[in-house]
Amino acid sequence: MLIVLTVVNIILIAYLFILSLRIVLGWFAPQALGKAWELLTAATDPYLAAFSRIRFLRGNLFDFTPIAAMLAIVVALDFVNQLLYYFRFSLGFFLASVFSAVWFGISFLLLFFLIVGLVRTIPLAFRGTAATSLWKVVDTIMQPIVAWVTKVFRLGRRSGYTQHLLLTIGLLFVAWVFGQFLVVPQVVLLLQSLPI
Repeated sequence: MLIVLTVVNIILIAYLFILSLRIVLGWFAPQALGKAWELLTAATDPYLAAFSRIRFLRGNLFDFTPIAAMLAIVVALDFVNQLLYYFRFSLGFFLASVFSAVWFGISFLLLFFLIVGLVRTIPLAFRGTAATSLWKVVDTIMQPIVAWVTKVFRLGRRSGYTQHLLLTIGLLFVAWVFGQFLVVPQVVLLLQSLPI
C-alpha cells in the first residue's frame, strides 16, 4: 500500500508540473516548440477540457479553468499525502483540503487584482498620463472588480474613479489578510479536528 501511494504521489506531482508547464507555455508562442508542444497538449488538454465544460469558470475576460484543474490535483495530493503519512483519512481532512484549495484560488485572485490595482496607481501617483494602451488594459482588467465595489458600497458619482480604485485596493488587501491569517487557518483546524 505504501509503495502504491508513493507512486501515485509522484505521478500527481509530475502531472501538476506538466500541467503548469503547459499553462505557462500556452501564454507564449507554443507552436514554436513543435512536437514537444503536441505531446504536452496531448497529455494535458483532455484533463483541461473536463474543466472547460464548467461555464462559471469561463468569464468574458478571464478563464479560470486552469486554476480549477490545478486545485483539483492539489486536493488529490493532499488526500494521498494524508494516507501516506498518517495511514488514515477523514471527511474532516478532505473538507479541510477542499477548503484550503478553494482559498488558494481565491487568494491568488485577490493578490492578482491587488497587484494590478497597485500597478494602476502608478500614473495616478506621479500624475502621468493614463491614456496609454498599457493603462487601458489594466483598467479593463480592474473594471469588473471596481464596478462591483462601487455597486456594493453605493458610491455612485459622489467620488471619482481614483477613489473607487483606492477603495477596491484597500478592500482586496483587507480581504486577503483577513482570510490568510484569521479565517482560513481557524477553519482548516476546525475541519481537520472533526471526528469523522
